[in-house]
Amino acid sequence: MTIDIKIKEGLAGLNFNSTTEDVRKMYGDPAEMEELDNPCDGALESIVWNYPDSGLNFFFDATAVEPLLCTIESDNLETTLFGKKIFRLKQDEITGLMQEKGFIDMEDDEETWGELRVSFDDAQIDFYFLDNQLTLVSWSCF
Repeated sequence: MTIDIKIKEGLAGLNFNSTTEDVRKMYGDPAEMEELDNPCDGALESIVWNYPDSGLNFFFDATAVEPLLCTIESDNLETTLFGKKIFRLKQDEITGLMQEKGFIDMEDDEETWGELRVSFDDAQIDFYFLDNQLTLVSWSCF
């Protein structure tokens, strides 16, 4: 399975703001579901559908009338971005690819668990690296 990232749109065949039913039609029932509460007030904030066999996680904004897809995560080695299989690229190659495509609002931060997060705010995408190897990519519509 190839997962083709579409910056600020979703992925090939599934756009952000899709419903849970849209995701279910494409991927079936999730293996796991989680509910994430807002740490400040305890209100339900997000619903996460996990598909470990596909290497995908779908986050739905639960504050809307109907939960809508807002973020996708992938650790699937076949994930592509701009036609490149990004899990085969090193950190500098990914940042170069993003900059080549005009995304320059970059920042990086060491996460408490040891991974390096490289974010491109103008593309709404985060890349997580461990020892210069991509471990996860997360992208959203906002």
